[in-house]
Amino acid sequence: MTAEQWQQKSQLYKSELLTDLLQFLSIPSVLDKTTANVQQPFGAGIETALQFLVDMGRRDGFKVERVADNMVVVIDYGPEDATETFGVLSHVDVVPGGDAWTITLPFSPKVIGNRLYGRGSHDMKADLIASYYALKQLKDAGFQPRKKIRLIFGSDEESDWRDMRAYLDQVGEPTFGFSPDGAFPVVPGEKGVLTLSIQFKGTTLGEWKLHRFQSGERDNVVPGTAIADVELPDGVDINGFLAAYERYLKDTLMISGIGQYDDGHIILTLYGKSVHGAYPEDGLNAATYLANFLLNYNFDDQAHGFLEFLGLTNHKNVFGEKLGLMYHDDIMGDLTVNVGKILFQANADSEIRINFRYPMGITETAILTQVQRHMGSLNAKIFKQEAFGTHPHMVDLSDPIVTVLADVYAQHTHTQKTYKISNGGSYARLLKRGVAFGGQFPDVPVMSHQPNEYVLVDNIPKTQAIFAQVMYEMTR
Repeated sequence: MTAEQWQQKSQLYKSELLTDLLQFLSIPSVLDKTTANVQQPFGAGIETALQFLVDMGRRDGFKVERVADNMVVVIDYGPEDATETFGVLSHVDVVPGGDAWTITLPFSPKVIGNRLYGRGSHDMKADLIASYYALKQLKDAGFQPRKKIRLIFGSDEESDWRDMRAYLDQVGEPTFGFSPDGAFPVVPGEKGVLTLSIQFKGTTLGEWKLHRFQSGERDNVVPGTAIADVELPDGVDINGFLAAYERYLKDTLMISGIGQYDDGHIILTLYGKSVHGAYPEDGLNAATYLANFLLNYNFDDQAHGFLEFLGLTNHKNVFGEKLGLMYHDDIMGDLTVNVGKILFQANADSEIRINFRYPMGITETAILTQVQRHMGSLNAKIFKQEAFGTHPHMVDLSDPIVTVLADVYAQHTHTQKTYKISNGGSYARLLKRGVAFGGQFPDVPVMSHQPNEYVLVDNIPKTQAIFAQVMYEMTR
């Protein structure tokens, strides 16, 4: 069939697909430790999302299993005795909804024009459902693959990848495959991911007191809000201090905030721009801006070291130049830095968490060493957060998993065959012959992890058709 014929077939499923997707998006599949147990390892919301896929697969006549200690759902199509398996790896979990939405509530999905709003619409429930309907399209057409096609639905991608660690240990690695948790065209390479935890005791002994500073919910999200609780010295004009904060906000493009007096304390709130931490250059880190303002005042001891490291050394430092870490690889691109979670507590344990995306050619040891050298007066210990599957990943560009996917995408979009490298990390990096592929089209803004997250409705069946042809070409 031609690309146009694949597209025509996928359009027949649009209404049914959207019905399922809207229901899927309404499930708050966020990690919830308070409801986690053996049967639902990551909490009630994620369990509901996994069971939704089980029910949908059985409804449509697929073989469905729960594996990897109940953390993964697999749907198989093709010969049981196949020697090769083509895997499609997705995840049901999403980041928290947040409270900055203006179009709809995060888990009340809504279609407005050609946009489908909802938490997880972009990352990655729409593309997960598109991959499912791609397989359904092949099954309904009577296609009999020579290789097994396996949809692998994980549930801990936004956290620690415990699902995939268990899956690979207990079930094994597919022969080759893709994750629709990336971008078009095909992504044969993903940067390494390193998170450092900088831990220290928060002390503030001078007349200027920093009681608390908090920002960020996830390592892999640029903080969009930061809040500081400060106490001014006796005799300092409160109104003058608040006026200075207002001037800072006014003079700095794209940020906003508010300062309030509360029972002897000043509460400062600053709003930046939250985006996916893989692309911090597209955001405005609220924490570093707020710390940058507070550096104008005479905080001392650990409070000063904290504000200096955050508001000077790491302010506008998304490419790591202030840490001596500016590095570029001709194939994989630039190292990037995101200060994702920050907590300062006076006279209590405090922490800064920094997430690095790094190309081949630089090591985790080099990154750790440079951070240690740039701590300034902050007395802290640095810990590397052990994670699964975080080293740079690159598949041979001549592998069919690259060339065939690149060719199919080019057919559907009437573009030249090419590839791209990702700052993000997908399950594809866990396969020796794994690539990320879709569903982010080049002309669509990256909305992952943002308020008012959306996907373009017309792109979903288009993505489905591309996935269906890829599954066909790779397994016939």
